[in-house]
Amino acid sequence: MWQINSPGERLSVEIIQKEGGSLYYSIRKDGNPVMEESSLGIITSLAEFDKGFIFERMESTSIHESYTLPAGKKSEYHNDANEMALYFLCEGYPFILRLRAYEEGAAFRYEIPLDEGSVQIKKETTAFCFAEAFDMLWLQDWIKTYEGPYLLHEWDKGLMGQGYGMPALLHDKRSDRWLMVNEANVLNTNGSYCSCHLKGTGDHTMTIAFAPEEKGQPIASSLPFQSPWRMIAVEDSLDALVNNTLNYNLNPSSVIEDVTWIKPSRALWAWWEYENGAQLYSESKKYVDFAAAMGFEAVTLDCGWDASWVKKICDYAHKKNVQIHIWTGMQRIDTYEKAKELIPLWASWGVDGLKVDFFENDSRHTMWQYHMIADLMIKHKLMINFHGSTKPMGEGRTWPNFLTAEGIMGLEHYKWSDMPNAEHNCTVPFTRNVAGPMDYTPLGLSNRNRNTTPGHQLALPLVFYSGITHYAMSLFYLEAWNGTRFLRRTYPVYDGVKVLSGFPGNHAAIMRNKGQEWFVGVITAPKQTIELTMDFLPEGSFEAEIYEDDDKGEMIKIRTMTVTKNTVITLNLLNAGGAALYIAKTIEEPRKGICSGYMTEGIEFMASEAKAIKGSEIVHWNQDLKGLQLLGGAELVLKVPETKAYTLRLFYTAEQAWKLSVTNGISTAQAHMPASKSNKVFISHELTVRLSKGENKLRIKRVSGFVPAIHKFCLIDNSPAVTITLGAEAAVLTNGAELITCATGEYEAVGLGYEAEMIFEDIYLPETGDYILNIGYCGGDSRDICIEANGDTLVKTYLHSTSGWFFPVWDNYEGKEVVIKLQKGKNRIRLYHPKGTMSHIRNISLTPDDQ
Repeated sequence: MWQINSPGERLSVEIIQKEGGSLYYSIRKDGNPVMEESSLGIITSLAEFDKGFIFERMESTSIHESYTLPAGKKSEYHNDANEMALYFLCEGYPFILRLRAYEEGAAFRYEIPLDEGSVQIKKETTAFCFAEAFDMLWLQDWIKTYEGPYLLHEWDKGLMGQGYGMPALLHDKRSDRWLMVNEANVLNTNGSYCSCHLKGTGDHTMTIAFAPEEKGQPIASSLPFQSPWRMIAVEDSLDALVNNTLNYNLNPSSVIEDVTWIKPSRALWAWWEYENGAQLYSESKKYVDFAAAMGFEAVTLDCGWDASWVKKICDYAHKKNVQIHIWTGMQRIDTYEKAKELIPLWASWGVDGLKVDFFENDSRHTMWQYHMIADLMIKHKLMINFHGSTKPMGEGRTWPNFLTAEGIMGLEHYKWSDMPNAEHNCTVPFTRNVAGPMDYTPLGLSNRNRNTTPGHQLALPLVFYSGITHYAMSLFYLEAWNGTRFLRRTYPVYDGVKVLSGFPGNHAAIMRNKGQEWFVGVITAPKQTIELTMDFLPEGSFEAEIYEDDDKGEMIKIRTMTVTKNTVITLNLLNAGGAALYIAKTIEEPRKGICSGYMTEGIEFMASEAKAIKGSEIVHWNQDLKGLQLLGGAELVLKVPETKAYTLRLFYTAEQAWKLSVTNGISTAQAHMPASKSNKVFISHELTVRLSKGENKLRIKRVSGFVPAIHKFCLIDNSPAVTITLGAEAAVLTNGAELITCATGEYEAVGLGYEAEMIFEDIYLPETGDYILNIGYCGGDSRDICIEANGDTLVKTYLHSTSGWFFPVWDNYEGKEVVIKLQKGKNRIRLYHPKGTMSHIRNISLTPDDQ
């Protein structure tokens, strides 16, 4: 028998050798059993390392170190353990069982210390025989994306033979002790092993199972061989569990010496509201402008960005201290040959990070792909976000630029299901998020199937931990929402984390601090009252700003109060509700960034102060917030210093889309106004109006569609660019392409592709320079297109499907933007694709790129 104790001797691991030479381990903490006798070993092509062990020697050492991570969940990580290595011979081959004992858990791995050659790993006989007291389990049915709920189980025969993803969480409710099983040091081993999961094999017992993608075949690995660490975290509270960093401690130290270029971020992201939003260069610039003004650190361009303008938007963003991350499917860089060409190219454009998607595979080869891609991203100083990915296993210590990963059922699932729900949200802080940062993409208010309150959504960026926190709401919702005031106060990374209260599936109240500022996110599944003690505060008096749901859970209300370390704050939470708290010595206005471009400051006019006409009337959202229900129209008097074009931005609610007309009696502008999808959720939208010097009496009218309720108007002097639009009827169509009339009454060119082309002749422009070409189209699927300007400029790109997640249709109208060089005077633009069919094209428009 061999035994190793943790440095403080609270936890012990015992190894016994039974008849036949097989090895078993057990774990105790404070003298109480955690793991009963559980088998150890691996079956390989060299030997069956699960029996017949002949002991040679034991080596012991201790580990005491601290380290920091640029995007860690706390400011400092401590790695304190005792280590024991047991050397054996088995069938003539050397074998090492290496164990570590921490106060907060234990870990072990297998090693074959041969200098060269290869080995086939046929099976792992590792078992986890949990002590009987651990009778509550939160398990995720294994799925290759790790995007499933963690469901509460009890031990029964229903677990037999079932596969479950790691991490797995267990609870001893009598002692209130928590246990988590996971693995560590997998992605960063150059494909030496697959990512594994658990399999139920008996009462209180699970075993290690290889990735299904291995199809029962042995895992090919090289010598010397080291298996991933098998880790069992054992904690006395959920606060200790959330602070556990065992899987990070089990990974090698950072391979990056200078980490100053690694920047965690709060990121804006158009995809949630508009899946093809990244196709629009002009709108992506607005996201940069909004991020800069709000003090957010990054914008992520998802599927659809175009190579003709990514460098330009990187340059534009960097001037405003905003990072640009871009999306790619991993299939574009799944070999070294592909990756070594594209990753340096994207880095040369100025891209700050990559969101690499669609791994969805736990095989050894895919683990090699993670490592290969990470190595190249490190070389070119790019931040990592893996999507469609396996679970994180602490590799962020080795790769500090590995800021977040998916492997979580996040907000995107609302697009095709009724999940995630509040129970799921209240479980993952204590399961998936313990393993590492998760790109859940919180903050969705516009989806009609939303099943949590605004207060719940606002709390999620604090409850959840991620080195890149993507806000799902578009800038047009964030700009109009009072909850954005809280987001502006937050930070991308914090000094520490503390669980104030919680239980998986029921509620979570989590505090994070940055210096002398404290932030608390609270979410619940059932309706309940939660009392939070402010005992984490130092001595003295502080101010708290509390964001919580209104009585119906439709809007955010804000209150302030004075607090001390003895204060108990009572929160009456609705079903699926939540709240967010900001605490500081004094409550000041949120930090202000760079206000320019789309976010140029303007003059605001409250809609309730406009003159209501033709049935329009004052509407009250609550006792403090009122506006104008635009049933007929309104009059607004504006005074401007010169005759020219201005931007008029409206902030409103409307359950469905509507059409707006604005006139000053000389010029008229119209705009299709998008729905906010709820009469309690605000959105902003703008149009360009031409005003005359001096006083203008604007007549604002709803032309058609749903009756909106307008909160305010904002007049902005930001010199909006003049756009030239040409309909399909203005083009020359060749070789069988033809015009059809759409339901809107507009013309659309169909039958394009191969020899059939679309040519716009005689386009007269006032200046030579870069122009944003917007192609208005409908596409039931994604199709390539070539764009030629004046016989020389050539852009090859594609028009993404406009059908979303649903059955392909050809009447959803959207746009794709590229940047092309055009000349003063006459221009010619040719749209074609010699090797395939094209989308249906309705129009093109040209706008000078004024950056």
